[in-house]
Amino acid sequence: MNDTPEKEAIIVTITAIPDLYDELVAALQKLMPETRRFQGCIQAHLLLAPERGEVVIFQIWENSEVQSAYLTWRADRGDFDRLAEFIQDEQIFRTYELG
Repeated sequence: MNDTPEKEAIIVTITAIPDLYDELVAALQKLMPETRRFQGCIQAHLLLAPERGEVVIFQIWENSEVQSAYLTWRADRGDFDRLAEFIQDEQIFRTYELG
């Protein structure tokens, strides 16, 4: 049995409030360099679908513990509260272990 923590992939689908898509994308793009530098982040990308008003955040982390620490850090800074003003529906947040 493997005791090494599994890498964690995160996929978050966000639907922007109509007419605020560009603002949402700009706000997320400002956060990406910090995300990529956060200890334990392997990859972080934004996938854009302006025709649907959607943004998908795709990240790969060394393990679920560092990913959880990242989310706590973002929440403590108020980043999620600031982004909420651009978001129409509840985000769809999914995690996967990389096999």
